[in-house]
Amino acid sequence: MKLINSDLILEEFFIINSRYNFIEPEDNSVNKKELLKQYDIDIDFIVRDIKNEDNKYIIFTKVDINGNDNQNPGYDIFAEGVSIFSFNINSKLTEHEKSEFLWSSGVSISINNLRNFLSSMTSYCPLGKYTLPSVDLTSLLNTKREMLNKSKSKVKK
Repeated sequence: MKLINSDLILEEFFIINSRYNFIEPEDNSVNKKELLKQYDIDIDFIVRDIKNEDNKYIIFTKVDINGNDNQNPGYDIFAEGVSIFSFNINSKLTEHEKSEFLWSSGVSISINNLRNFLSSMTSYCPLGKYTLPSVDLTSLLNTKREMLNKSKSKVKK
């Protein structure tokens, strides 16, 4: 099939903060795959336009893996990235459609970039490469929208 370019253009992706810590397992017979599946994972993001720049949008994404108070052995990882997007200048999308595009495709692209970074970062680590599991994007987006709506309603009161 022939590639059809998206109206959404990823211009840059940067890692702005990261942390890695290895927590040595007490039991050497630990099943690495099972251990990595037990981690609590927290993902968050913010979508914004860039002030004083037309057609520039920024998505901050962060992931915290096994960073809670009751950590499992193995990896404690945090990474925060910034994606900068624009839209094709010939795009016929409305502002609402652009917003939805950023919230769906933009967030997905940003999380995938963090996934790639985490995989590369841990490729030389004691338990081997860590791959961030697939994300239920619909659930993540709905949860974020609910949180934003609750905070907006608190501000209005």
